[in-house]
Amino acid sequence: MADDAAGDVFAHIREFDWDPEKRERTLRERKIDFEDARFVFDGPTIVRRSDRNNETRYMVFGFLDDVEVVVICTIRGSVCWVISARRARRDERKKYHACLPRVSAQKKQD
Repeated sequence: MADDAAGDVFAHIREFDWDPEKRERTLRERKIDFEDARFVFDGPTIVRRSDRNNETRYMVFGFLDDVEVVVICTIRGSVCWVISARRARRDERKKYHACLPRVSAQKKQD
């Protein structure tokens, strides 16, 4: 569920990378592994641009093992550089679920 511009950017990703020390710290402190970040992109996502330090960054809201997470990343060529990953805050989870397409009871029966 990314906007068209962000969807185009992420369509060209071929690999993921990150700072190994930051990965270890995030895994230890937040129990989220950057190795798993790529799986967030497999499901429905909401992408918001969140530039910082003169760098184009994206906040990608999605699921990781049935848990709502936010992955902060930037694009470097065909590499998605993971900067951070965390559990989505309560207000972010509400916004994420409000944007998900609704499946009617009739569609579920089909």
